Amino acid sequence: MKKMKLFPKTFLYTFFMLLFITTSMHLMIYFFYPKVYLSRMQDQLEKKMETLQQEIKRNTAAEAGQIFSDFAKQNNVNVTVECAGSEVTYMGMDFQISLYTDADMVFDVSNLENAESIIVKNKTMEADDGIEIQVEVMASAMPVKEAVDMITFLLPFTFGAAILFSIVFSYLYSRRITRPIFHMLNVTNDMKNLKPEAAFHVQDEDEVGLLAEQINQVYEQLLATIRSLDEEKEHMLAVEKSKTVFLRSASHELKTPLSGLRILLENMQYNIGKYKDRDKYLAEAVAKVDELSGMVRDILDTSKVQDLQEEEKQKLYAGGEIGTVLQEYAMQIADKKLEVTDSIPEDCMLFMSRNTFQKVWSNLIGNAVQYTEQGGQITIAADIDKIWIENSCTPLTEEQLAYIYEPFYRVDDTRAASGGNGLGLYVVRELLKKEGFRHVFEPVEDGMRFTIFL
Repeated sequence: MKKMKLFPKTFLYTFFMLLFITTSMHLMIYFFYPKVYLSRMQDQLEKKMETLQQEIKRNTAAEAGQIFSDFAKQNNVNVTVECAGSEVTYMGMDFQISLYTDADMVFDVSNLENAESIIVKNKTMEADDGIEIQVEVMASAMPVKEAVDMITFLLPFTFGAAILFSIVFSYLYSRRITRPIFHMLNVTNDMKNLKPEAAFHVQDEDEVGLLAEQINQVYEQLLATIRSLDEEKEHMLAVEKSKTVFLRSASHELKTPLSGLRILLENMQYNIGKYKDRDKYLAEAVAKVDELSGMVRDILDTSKVQDLQEEEKQKLYAGGEIGTVLQEYAMQIADKKLEVTDSIPEDCMLFMSRNTFQKVWSNLIGNAVQYTEQGGQITIAADIDKIWIENSCTPLTEEQLAYIYEPFYRVDDTRAASGGNGLGLYVVRELLKKEGFRHVFEPVEDGMRFTIFL
């Protein structure tokens, strides 16, 4: 039974329970019905005799004969009346048995084969004129036998119908009870295989429906957690890939000046040609070392961008924050005689950590100052959903823009000579990505524009 499937187990439990109930009911009817029926017949006969007694009280003894005769015929009984030494029997049945007893009794009813099984009731009644009348009523117990015979005849049919009903009901009940369980089994199997569309279609509001709803909620949370982990995994892979690209680019970027420095020092070591003038080329070597130190410092600072801890975000007024950054470049702006237009509304506000905002705009303004031609123009503006910085220069081509965010990428040698290390836009992109801001860098009519969408 323990290894049996749920449906046949439920079917058998239900069937045997119903079979036990119906069998018990049939046995109870078969054994107790005759006794109950006989008892009810005696009670009813007793009540009829009490009614008869009340009617005799309202009539004289002489008038009682007709009343007894009517009573016998109406109730199919024999009434024997003894009054003033005379005895009269009023026949309501087609047989008569002489009994010598004054006690109530049931004569030979247990023997149901005996056609003369009878119920005997004795009662003393008083007529209206004060005369006492001894009344003996005999009633046939044959209805009991007939009832038992009918029960015996119908018992196989009713028992067979009960078995058939038990089978049908057990089948339907078992299907109704086990169907949600089988549905849960199929759905949870899909959930085990992490199928996104797996879900219970809850129709009932009972405990099974509540269980299904809770399983749906747990599975949705599980899928959300898995998606979150997948996104985090993809993010970590992207970060690792970005770090690998960054380190490869940094290695390549450092390799060239290091090779040049080595050649310079070797030529000085062996007094080759013009490199005999060590004082002159030592100064160049020191300048190279300073350049490399600055590049290493920039690389280290840039590598920290991806490992920055999440800082607390706050509401920042863009105009004031950008004005602070512009002051740091006031000298370079004056040297290049640049025209800077800052038209950011006072109520322009965004939600970002202050440190990140300053790093982003320091790089953007630094690039704009560095790559704007002498006497050029820089415009910083904003509207309801974006803020941008635009500088006059030769617009970049689509091919150049495809690599613009790669670390150490420089459009041409002129830009490299201007002191740029090719890390500014890379840093800006990483910081904005971490803060969740969308951005675009695109050419305009006479220059380039960097837009941050709020």
